[in-house]
Amino acid sequence: MRRSSRRRGGVHILPILLVLIALAAVLLWKYSDVPALQGGPQQGAAGAATGGTGCIRTEMGEDAVYEGELVLVNNWTLYHFPEEQPLACIFDGKSGSYYVRDREVFLSPVALEALNRMMDAFQAQGGSKTVNVVAGYRTREFQQHLLDQSAERNGEDHAQRFVAQPGGSEHHTGLVVDFSLLFEDGVSAEYQGTGEYAWINQNCQDYGWVVRYDTDKEPLTGIGDEPWHFRYVGVPHATVMAEKDLCLEEYIDYLRQFPYDGQHLTVECADGTYEIWYCAGTAAYLPEEGEYTVSGNNVDGLIVTCKVG
Repeated sequence: MRRSSRRRGGVHILPILLVLIALAAVLLWKYSDVPALQGGPQQGAAGAATGGTGCIRTEMGEDAVYEGELVLVNNWTLYHFPEEQPLACIFDGKSGSYYVRDREVFLSPVALEALNRMMDAFQAQGGSKTVNVVAGYRTREFQQHLLDQSAERNGEDHAQRFVAQPGGSEHHTGLVVDFSLLFEDGVSAEYQGTGEYAWINQNCQDYGWVVRYDTDKEPLTGIGDEPWHFRYVGVPHATVMAEKDLCLEEYIDYLRQFPYDGQHLTVECADGTYEIWYCAGTAAYLPEEGEYTVSGNNVDGLIVTCKVG
């Protein structure tokens, strides 16, 4: 009797429920392709970041994997030379807190700005004006010249240990400087990062720089100890590398633990708070608004660095 009375009322409850469930499933499938960033800066929440900002999956192109401040370059991960590379003359753009060899030393503009801030801070805390930038950007041809010269002067083994192969030098990126010392009487000396200069090596991460080569990391980097060789990677990344004692080879591997759709890396550093995630391939999830950068790793993907505070 109850079933009969429901039919006469013209209300078919079960079919309506099925239609609503199907509609919800379609909407869920449609909008789940591009996950949204929601909530505060936290690790453990998949695709979470600050400000409720949405993210859009964006195809960046193959070249993007080989460009940016986090590109890994060594003797077995060669640099991809771009057709055009923005470079600034250090002599023309430097502050008054350090020297540069001559007008032929060039650097990426973002790295030059960070270099000025670091050296100004060194002088402000009592450091002397004796640091001399003797090397910056290098062409493939000049790197070959240095390798041949070192082999002739010091032997093949020494050259292989301390001079990168053409295409395998970080100097190609325009994100590297080599320091020497130059005193008022014209005497020069090798930079060792000791004494008053220890401040630079111990605080460089606050300005986006890392001491790239260390004896303990030589099996990974392929280069011996060089306390004078500084690489710019950006403040949040340099902070993590310093805190965890990671060379760039190790850090690139470490970042793969933080995919966009998984746990992100949150970094509190001298420059603010950042959230970092890795995207395999040539497409990246980019915030629709806010301050962020994208860098390739020169291996297999892209790294998004989003400022959240």
